[in-house]
Amino acid sequence: MDVKPYYLLYDDRYKKAYEAGMEIWGHTAADETLRATLTKWVNDNKLQGKRVIDFACGEGAGGEILSQLGCIYHGVDISPAAITKAKILLEEYPNATVSLYDMVEEPITEKYDGAIDIMGLHMLVLDDHRMKYLKNALDCLVNHAPMLFFRELHKEDTTEEKIHSFEQWMALTGEDYRTPKLKTVSHNGKEVEVNMTYLPARSKSKSGYIREMTDVGFIVEDFIEMEFNKQNPYSASIFVRKPIDGINI
Repeated sequence: MDVKPYYLLYDDRYKKAYEAGMEIWGHTAADETLRATLTKWVNDNKLQGKRVIDFACGEGAGGEILSQLGCIYHGVDISPAAITKAKILLEEYPNATVSLYDMVEEPITEKYDGAIDIMGLHMLVLDDHRMKYLKNALDCLVNHAPMLFFRELHKEDTTEEKIHSFEQWMALTGEDYRTPKLKTVSHNGKEVEVNMTYLPARSKSKSGYIREMTDVGFIVEDFIEMEFNKQNPYSASIFVRKPIDGINI
């Protein structure tokens, strides 16, 4: 692989989609399940007027919904192409900002009242990268702040083997992440062909997710298996919280 992080393949995916004529690659604010989940989460945690950070924000759909719900929003993502789209989408919301950030290697220095991750964590396949990412999320939250991991890849029959390198992951999966292939996707009611590489994504069992969340210091409050969906057919949403001064209550 290149010296660039393997998760930068996601930036290539966005670029290829846009070159093929797609305006948006990922989820949108019209996703009814996403909107309903975020609305309940914001209301339950009284996050109106509070600062919420969106890890792996993509093209800003979560930011659009959270801004409409009254949150002070900040999205971060490693993809320049996605961040450019998110900035355009969120221009009409004065309390919404986005920035280019490597959420694995660059610590977030500001503090937030809540955090979300929409289909982001599963794009990290190395154990070390996942723990750094989760630790970064935990550390940027105020005490007792909630975090929602929405629609993460979830399968019970998945390996629990520790993954230490991308080469190990490629050998384990047997996938080709280098050779672009034509993929037909639906866009605005039309079929569009996009020439793109296969992307790395790591599923976890319920116990696997709970273990890595608690190992980094989160309290896991709920784990909800999602209905079969086209965005991520087999997935779960995980509701966690930062303890108060390290005390689980």
